[in-house]
Amino acid sequence: MRLCVVDCSFAMAWVFEDERNALAESLLDQLDAEHSFVVPAVLWGLEVRNTLRSAVRRQRLTTADADGRRRALAELPKLAVTCPNGLGDVIDELVRNHDLTSYDAAYLAVAIEHDLPLATADAALARAAKTAGVALYGAAT
Repeated sequence: MRLCVVDCSFAMAWVFEDERNALAESLLDQLDAEHSFVVPAVLWGLEVRNTLRSAVRRQRLTTADADGRRRALAELPKLAVTCPNGLGDVIDELVRNHDLTSYDAAYLAVAIEHDLPLATADAALARAAKTAGVALYGAAT
């Protein structure tokens, strides 16, 4: 079963000890061969790599630690999907209507397209999701 769309900000709770939280741990505990999360293809991997690169540059992680955590994230049960209509009008509309980056709009577009809740630690993206009628993973309904 597909549980939700996970953006990079949420996934970093699985990488950094000081960002761990009960909601992220709960989702991680649910992941197995039959339960997965959804990410926009290419974008998620690039964002994860960029975040880990920044962590190494800030000496928050060693290069070896960053590589190990990237590999661990890559092995999690997930489905990489394309963005609806590529990166066209849907993304542009979400960017304009919700004042989002194109990256965040891609996560929101995937959640809308697949009718899934969105797991994010990004406040602006969470507000946009609520406004767009997308449930937030773990939020009381």
